[in-house]
Amino acid sequence: MASVRLENVRKVYEGGVVAVHDMSLDVKEMEFVVLVGPSGCGKSTTLRMIAGLEEVTSGDVSIDGKKVNDVPPKDRDIAMVFQNYALYPHMSVYENMAFGLRLRKLPKKEINERVHEAASILGIEEYLDRKPKALSGGQRQRVAVGRAIVRKPKVFLFDEPLSNLDAKLRVQMRTEISKLHRRLGATMIYVTHDQTEAMTMGDKIVLMKDGFVQQIDAPRDIYARPNNKFVAGFIGSPAMNFFDGSIERTKGLFFVEKGGGVRLPIRKKDEARLRKHVGQNVFLGIRPENVQMAGKGVKSGTKVKVTVEVVEPMGNEIFVHFTTTKTGNQHVARVSSTKEPAAGKTLDLLFDMSQVHFFDYQSEKII
Repeated sequence: MASVRLENVRKVYEGGVVAVHDMSLDVKEMEFVVLVGPSGCGKSTTLRMIAGLEEVTSGDVSIDGKKVNDVPPKDRDIAMVFQNYALYPHMSVYENMAFGLRLRKLPKKEINERVHEAASILGIEEYLDRKPKALSGGQRQRVAVGRAIVRKPKVFLFDEPLSNLDAKLRVQMRTEISKLHRRLGATMIYVTHDQTEAMTMGDKIVLMKDGFVQQIDAPRDIYARPNNKFVAGFIGSPAMNFFDGSIERTKGLFFVEKGGGVRLPIRKKDEARLRKHVGQNVFLGIRPENVQMAGKGVKSGTKVKVTVEVVEPMGNEIFVHFTTTKTGNQHVARVSSTKEPAAGKTLDLLFDMSQVHFFDYQSEKII
């Protein structure tokens, strides 16, 4: 397996449209890196530049320590799994998996061994004689992954491979790909717009927006310590709640929501970094799981009176959509399923002030 390095890589399309802005990234050998972000953020373009399917406008792409800007895709020793499977409909599963090896003129015995080994790993040995049209979506995706495995490349590239599958199959296949990564000890770069896939699969997440890298970090760190408001809102489901307000000083520091909404005391530990923002607008962010109803096992918090708008029972938990009583801004709490509140009623919720984040109003960077 090999490392991948991008140094100040930039992609500009005809007409001056910049898809990727000066991106630098180090992917270590045997690492699983996920590029994630909304549509149009540049993640697939980045992957295609690594594969050689898109020309780099400026900067360098290196694989295994060697610059590959001018190396054609077939000579980069990478394998790519596409969103639409890209299987040959007139060929059997075996022939689809063997096709690339035959082009490379490998001996028949080695081709047969590689195909059966990959089929065994993916659990598709019984389908080797079938045509793609006789397979389910999940089985076709396994064949596409198997075609990549047989090549034994230095780097695996995945371009939103699960987006055409239903929800249950997506969960199953992301587990299979994670197991495959551990079994092969492979270097993998995976593109998705689904933050759940990013959080559950990646050793490292690269979060992009409008062609710019917003943050590169381990899943746990990107969740707990987001660089800015966009990262905080993109990672996590349900998304982080944001309150628009200002910092005020009255016998201590308080966050006061615009329109006479919530008024939250700021902890002594947080006062030092917020003093210079007194009298200024800021955003306060808090994740739904840090807003709870009072009850057994719930830590103390700052009490806030809210109006319950919608209640979504999820089985083991409940999503409570609420508005602060004066502003009407809607937010969500992720609470225990032991007691279900009624829609339209007022309710006291506890905000865990040790878990709040503050963001600058102009730059939206974390304070």
